[in-house]
Amino acid sequence: MTLINVNLQQAHSTFVSYIAKQNTDPLVLEEIHQEKLARLDQYMDMLTKLALAGMEEQLSPLLSTLLQEWAIKEAVEVLLRYPGCAFDPADQGLQQSFWNKLGRQHQALSSELLLHLQQAKETRAQAQVGREQSWQTVAYKSLEDQRNQQKQWQTTAFQRVQGQQQMNQQWFDREQTMFNQYQQANQKWADTALVGVQQAQLGVQQWYTFAASTQQNVANMLAGTEQRQAVHKANMKKWVMRIAVIGVVLVGIVTLLGCAFFAMMHLY
Repeated sequence: MTLINVNLQQAHSTFVSYIAKQNTDPLVLEEIHQEKLARLDQYMDMLTKLALAGMEEQLSPLLSTLLQEWAIKEAVEVLLRYPGCAFDPADQGLQQSFWNKLGRQHQALSSELLLHLQQAKETRAQAQVGREQSWQTVAYKSLEDQRNQQKQWQTTAFQRVQGQQQMNQQWFDREQTMFNQYQQANQKWADTALVGVQQAQLGVQQWYTFAASTQQNVANMLAGTEQRQAVHKANMKKWVMRIAVIGVVLVGIVTLLGCAFFAMMHLY
């Protein structure tokens, strides 16, 4: 059996010494008995607290003191049980009876205190496990918080990047719209300019056509005029020739008539 190491001889000597006093006053013995019971309760409470605190090295001296107080209580109870009897402290039967009872008391108190020690160890082990679990919980919570913070940071960074991308896209869309509008304006201007050029070219072409037509008409008119002049000249020449011939004929006729007249005049 496991026992807390105690010098039981001190408790035995205390018992024998108190029996040797032969104090037989019941009132005094009763007061001593009540005082020892209260003291025993006080010591046992202290031993329990020490055991539960795991202070095993402090149990042995206090348990020895408790057993000495217990030995006085036992001696008082013997004297109260047999009032007026004279006891021989050297009586082997009395001493053996006390030794047996002392051994049982030692065993009972040791078992109770060792049980408290075991409970204390289990409690400390559970507390250690709890602390480890708590530490693990704290560490896990810290990691979880850190992961959440990192996730929040990543979310914030992603939102910022996404916002920047949206701003860039909006800027690009705005620039693209302006560029398209500029291109459309340029295209309209170019189309208008092209139409103007085409119209100008058409006008020039029409002017060239008109000029050519006018020139051709003038040329035709000149040609017609020259032709008419030539025809007129030819006709004039014909009429002049005709007139000249007619004149010559007339002159000839007149001359002949004159000659005939003069001839007739000379003849008659």
